[in-house]
Amino acid sequence: MERKIISIITIMLIAIAALTTPALATGGGHLWFYSTDPGTLNPPELLPNPQYYDPKYVESSPDPWLDDSIVIPSGDWEKPFTIWLACAQFESLNTKLVISINKAAYDVIENIYINGTLLSSWDTSGEAPPAGSQPPNKLASHGVFNSEEFHGYAEAYIGNLYSPPNTPYKVKIIVEINLKSGVTVPADAKIHFDAYGYTEDGGFIFSPYSHDLNFVIPEPATIFMAVASIAALGAYAYKRKR
Repeated sequence: MERKIISIITIMLIAIAALTTPALATGGGHLWFYSTDPGTLNPPELLPNPQYYDPKYVESSPDPWLDDSIVIPSGDWEKPFTIWLACAQFESLNTKLVISINKAAYDVIENIYINGTLLSSWDTSGEAPPAGSQPPNKLASHGVFNSEEFHGYAEAYIGNLYSPPNTPYKVKIIVEINLKSGVTVPADAKIHFDAYGYTEDGGFIFSPYSHDLNFVIPEPATIFMAVASIAALGAYAYKRKR
């Protein structure tokens, strides 16, 4: 009897570990951000998990804007930069990119273009920390939305994405930022990216809050060290999985 109980407990623990261990796209639908093109898939039906694949992924930070997120540091906000969004499973119809900025960024930004389209005005209706800022639609009030420095968000239409190997399963997003005349970007200015869409059966699909993306300036040494260590471990784990 004791052995039977131990066997049952062991099976349960294995099942829990399998469900909670981050890996390639399995389970529910997800939209994943990348700092670079996720490339040709092998096997073609799977996308690499950014947590293990992306060299700019930061696993742990006391800053909620940077924690469990891809962080793109840059010394020049006046040059367009590129991010990638991909559908890890199912489909994402009418996909929208959600761009949030903190107060420091709002003070110096004139406007932002996403793939050549000007963003509309910032929605600041939910700006009420510490009670929590109201995020768009069904996105939970996570991380940046609860931050004291949160200013507001805007949305940009991306279109339809489909799971690999269907096309298009990924989209290249070009972000162009125009600064106000004569300003200097403060070191604490940040822009945050989420995404969401809908499946054919009416379900909701979004980028997990542990797999969003941020654009910051400048690159803190602590972020660089974290990225380097995570990238090394991620590359090793990814090669082992393949």
